[in-house]
Amino acid sequence: MRLLVWGGRSKARIILRMIEQIYGDKFIVTGIFDQTITELPFQAETKLYSTNSDLNKLISGSTHYIVCIGGEKGYARYMISKKLEERGLRPVNVVSEHSLLDDLNYVGVGIQVMPGAIIHKFTNVGDYCIFNTNSTVDHECNIGHGVHVMGSASIAGRVNIGDFSIIGTNATVLPRITIGKNVYVGAGAVVIEDIEDGLVVAGVPSRRLRKFEPICDLSAFD
Repeated sequence: MRLLVWGGRSKARIILRMIEQIYGDKFIVTGIFDQTITELPFQAETKLYSTNSDLNKLISGSTHYIVCIGGEKGYARYMISKKLEERGLRPVNVVSEHSLLDDLNYVGVGIQVMPGAIIHKFTNVGDYCIFNTNSTVDHECNIGHGVHVMGSASIAGRVNIGDFSIIGTNATVLPRITIGKNVYVGAGAVVIEDIEDGLVVAGVPSRRLRKFEPICDLSAFD
């Protein structure tokens, strides 16, 4: 199987090592595509590509893909993934053996689960989500598409999180809270009430700071 890696920064470095650890030699990496850099910030045998024609060649020579874009870019990760799906490539799940997905109701495609992450029973996880190191999601939660739960964030039971939202490092979400789409919960925040779509919140307890507008550049597919 031949794997296209989208994104050439630290996330790609981590994912490439995890692919090797999880899948061994089942995948051959055809290349790393990233329009935003001119060279990789880490040593790799895999070549960096950056033009539209490069992308077309990589797609035609690949069977699978993984999008290595983290941070607040869940919407971009989702939309890029959908474009690659449309071109016939299949997503890869990368789940650390040192994480725990415990009797979940549903798990989507293209998820990335880092060491120490725990997702508890009867939870639903959407497509292209990231659960970073030591993050926890308790029982009976609903996690939308393209969500990023950052390192050591804690989500209590029966929480609903909308598509493309971000739960910042060491943030806490109390039980039975609903967080809308495109919400950015800042690092260390404590969420004690529902949050509507498209907001940045932070603080203890969390409070509204400003609107949040996701950014997505799909020009590589033009």
